[in-house]
Amino acid sequence: MIVITGGAGFIGSVLLWRLNQLGRKDLIVVDALRTGDKWQNLVKRQIWGVIHKDEFLSWLERAPEAKKIEAIVHMGACSSTTERDVDYLNTNNTQYTMALFTYCQKQKIPFIYASSAATYGNGEHGYSDDPAKTPLLRPINPYGWSKQLFDTWALAQKETPPFWCGLKFFNVYGPNEYHKEGMQSLVAKAVPQIQENGILRLFKSYRDGIGHGEQQRDFIYVKDVVDVLVHLLENTKKAKSGIYNLGTGKARSFADLARAVFQAMKREPNFEWIEMPENIRNQYQYFTQAEMDRFRKNLGYTKPFTSLEDGVREYVNEQLLLEDRYL
Repeated sequence: MIVITGGAGFIGSVLLWRLNQLGRKDLIVVDALRTGDKWQNLVKRQIWGVIHKDEFLSWLERAPEAKKIEAIVHMGACSSTTERDVDYLNTNNTQYTMALFTYCQKQKIPFIYASSAATYGNGEHGYSDDPAKTPLLRPINPYGWSKQLFDTWALAQKETPPFWCGLKFFNVYGPNEYHKEGMQSLVAKAVPQIQENGILRLFKSYRDGIGHGEQQRDFIYVKDVVDVLVHLLENTKKAKSGIYNLGTGKARSFADLARAVFQAMKREPNFEWIEMPENIRNQYQYFTQAEMDRFRKNLGYTKPFTSLEDGVREYVNEQLLLEDRYL
């Protein structure tokens, strides 16, 4: 059996979709569904069942099914970059991940988890995933700090799972992110705006030398992300444990992403530049780009990543413009 925490969330549910395609049904989802629409990410999936995240650690100690677990993929976390309850982030993101890492070490189970490019902060130390540089990183929001705190802890452990891998996800976009509301990708936010009045609103730039809409990110399609996760699950005895970037290795501007959405919708680009909320101006990243050499060398993943234009075109036309948007 494979456990996927955050299995009803964005990346977790797309991983379920891919594993179902590969014939896997012995999948345990760990999540907190509450009263939102996240449950809809699971409607088409074939799974063993759902366990509430607050009950999972005790379930591991008492349930006979726990002995059948062959890997834990830990995608569950609060991923809001605007979350201000630091105690909550420490408990939910950092301490919870430590507990799972320790369990996998004791049970000799491979452990794969979600780190984040938010650990890089303003990028003053670059975007190298060299473990020697990890302690130098200075996140600029509590979410990034909660991920950095675990990354540095994991690298310091002498006793580890037989294979463990943290993935620093850059800007992931694609199907099944609809429950994320304000944290959805620009692609998901853009389509209804363009449908309504043909205009897309983007943040102004507040940095000299960077034009409006020219802020850059390393955008990666969620289907590429889950292909990497499947590759790791299939190569736990070959891949080298550690923390790795997961992006395309090529930064693109928000304007580029927006133009790809307009193109997919067969519309002419039409932008309105709006003020950025003051509460995020001082923690806004103007550039991110994953260095991917260690990833390619140590994990053995050779498949090329989907281009921005192709990923956006597929996402828009095969999900966002349809009545049923779910994989």
